[in-house]
Amino acid sequence: MPRRIALASIRAVHTLIFAVILACIGWLFWTGAVGRRDRTVGFAAGIVAVEVAVWIGNDRVCPLTPMAEHLGAERGSVSDNFLPEVMARTLPIWSTLLLVTAAVLHVRSARWRRRGRD
Repeated sequence: MPRRIALASIRAVHTLIFAVILACIGWLFWTGAVGRRDRTVGFAAGIVAVEVAVWIGNDRVCPLTPMAEHLGAERGSVSDNFLPEVMARTLPIWSTLLLVTAAVLHVRSARWRRRGRD
């Protein structure tokens, strides 16, 4: 497979994964804000947990980034292509803040439900 096609394939997969993870983070934040607790919340949390484990386990680099760079990409990061530079550079910071906020909202919602049952 020519390098250009391989690079395009890696970027397409990377973009899809990036979009899914970002959607999951947004879903966790939204469901935490509105107090929704169902299987979709657990599913989204599981996807994000796997991504975080892979990212941390790979020294805070997506495993697809070095593959794209090896095939000739100047930078293998997908976020650099779609987000403003300042957002791309600070992605781990603001995504972590969103996740922590979502977790706090879900804990708060669970406590309110428990108090309502007591």
